[in-house]
Amino acid sequence: MDTIEGRWILYRERCIPYDLSPAVVYAMKVAFYAGFKTMLDFNFELADLREPVAIFSLELLHREARVFSESLTN
Repeated sequence: MDTIEGRWILYRERCIPYDLSPAVVYAMKVAFYAGFKTMLDFNFELADLREPVAIFSLELLHREARVFSESLTN
C-alpha cells in the first residue's frame, strides 16, 4: 500500500503545473491531506452504521463526487 505522501507526490507530478509558487503548492498539499482525512472520517462513521445504511450512504457520497467531477468538464 502506498502512503498519503506517496499519493500526494503522484498527484503533484501528474496534475499540478511546475511553475506555481511554493505557497500555492503548499496550500494544495494541505487541501489534499484534508480531503484524505475527510475520507478517513467518513470510513469511521460508516463503520458504525448498519450495513444497508452504510451502503446507501456510500452511494450518496459516490453520486455527489461524480456530479461534482462531471461539473468540472462542462
